[in-house]
Amino acid sequence: MTSHKKLTLYVNPLWRRSGIHSALMNQWWGNPYGDTSLFTKQLFDNYVFNTELYAITDDIKNADLVFPPYPHVWYLRHDKNLFNECIKTAHESKLPLLIDGTGDVEYKIDAQNAYILRYGGYRFINETGRIQIPLYADDLLERCRGGDLKIRKKSENIPTIGFAGWVNLSVQQHIKTIIKELPIRFRSLFNSKYQACIKGTLWRIKTLRILKRSNLINLNLRARSTFSGSSKTADVDLVMLREQMVETILNSDYALDIKGDANNSARLFEILSLGRIPIIIDTERNLPFRDKIDYSSFSLIVDYRDIKKLPEIITSFHKNISPQQYEQMQRNARNAFLNYFRVDACMPLIVEELRHAKTI
Repeated sequence: MTSHKKLTLYVNPLWRRSGIHSALMNQWWGNPYGDTSLFTKQLFDNYVFNTELYAITDDIKNADLVFPPYPHVWYLRHDKNLFNECIKTAHESKLPLLIDGTGDVEYKIDAQNAYILRYGGYRFINETGRIQIPLYADDLLERCRGGDLKIRKKSENIPTIGFAGWVNLSVQQHIKTIIKELPIRFRSLFNSKYQACIKGTLWRIKTLRILKRSNLINLNLRARSTFSGSSKTADVDLVMLREQMVETILNSDYALDIKGDANNSARLFEILSLGRIPIIIDTERNLPFRDKIDYSSFSLIVDYRDIKKLPEIITSFHKNISPQQYEQMQRNARNAFLNYFRVDACMPLIVEELRHAKTI
């Protein structure tokens, strides 16, 4: 593929079904989300992947790749035969596949000559053809503050760490989670890196317990008992919950980012969108575009194996950073979101990875 040409994806119109199609299809098939997923609907009402860089065709002779138009997990649940038809089409046309493999659970994909969009995964578990992308996150500075970035001055007191999210489990939920994760815990006896695979809620509980006990930091915490991103699970008004989260982040020196069900978190990109410095608990995470972006210029990354020393690590970082560096990191965070992680900004890096592939 030549550098001046759009990346062209073949999608057979007969492959269209009802359901949540890949976000790469939104410009052609529309926003599939309704008011039940209000925040996701708002996100894709405002931002789409940059179509100056890629196009959809129903003429396979003009295509660079074959694109199954639904996420892989949708095919597993609803129509495995259709996914196999997409694979067969790519094989017969001798074109590579581009597969939307995003989802909280990443299932193995048995397809040759494939490139797979992912937003989770673990560094110690390799996958051929993986292209790491950000979780889809709205621009909360635009959405909630009119785009007005107010730089926070460095506090000379002990730093305030903000977190708002699902962290409370009932005894029954906790027991069910532990039982469900027994296979992972067993594997960790032979490979300690599997400890990183423990459910995100449990990592949040552990991390916050450590921070609560420390007198080295202030904890600005809004602990919730449910997932607040959907009206199906939130226990109060979604907009109010989002506003509380935004206030918590903006009124803190740093904002805590811990994995969710996937080994990643939309919260990371929401923090960056607000121009605040995230503290990323690194559970073997595949951070998107890490080979092109200096994460240390806008975040503090702490290995999960150092979690017990988290208060000391934060305190040392905050003590040693200058007021000028602290303020610049906030600007860098906002710029990273705008230039790399917002939905309309990340396509150049995806296309670059595909163009460097030998088969395209």
